[in-house]
Amino acid sequence: MSPGFIDLAALRGTRAPPQPWLTPFGSPEQLEAMPPAHRDQVLFLDSPSTAAAYEAVRRRDVLCGDDGWGNSPFSGGCWRTVERTRVGEERELKKWLHQRGVPYADAALLLPVFGPADEPAVLTTWKMVVKYAAELFGRDNLVGVGARADWCLYYHHDDVLTFARDPDFARVRW
Repeated sequence: MSPGFIDLAALRGTRAPPQPWLTPFGSPEQLEAMPPAHRDQVLFLDSPSTAAAYEAVRRRDVLCGDDGWGNSPFSGGCWRTVERTRVGEERELKKWLHQRGVPYADAALLLPVFGPADEPAVLTTWKMVVKYAAELFGRDNLVGVGARADWCLYYHHDDVLTFARDPDFARVRW
């Protein structure tokens, strides 16, 4: 477990996207159509909180060994377990994510890799990652990381998901 990865209590944001963009969860209309209990688990971070999330990911080098374009995430040996799958049928994708063993209540930070500079990072739960997997993993590259940095998920736009867990504390930057 990574103490001090990011202070969730310090993150601020809003339940609605600050711009009428297509978000990782879909269009503003799709967000509005979510059940209120689901919308309550999605926080679009404000600019300082987004900057803090990206800085935490950069500082810890959670993609460890990647070429900067998402072609070789987790190749630097900083994670003990790395698993890959191709994004296919929604039911199978959700099953694969569920089988990663992350508790549904765990916080997850979602960071668009190539989005506009002012696109917010998102704080959500693993439950919402699994529930809305088809929306999250069907567009552009996206990094998902647990609030303790004990797991990381990378979606590459070529429909490849890579999941890493169990950081090797001897190799990872803390």
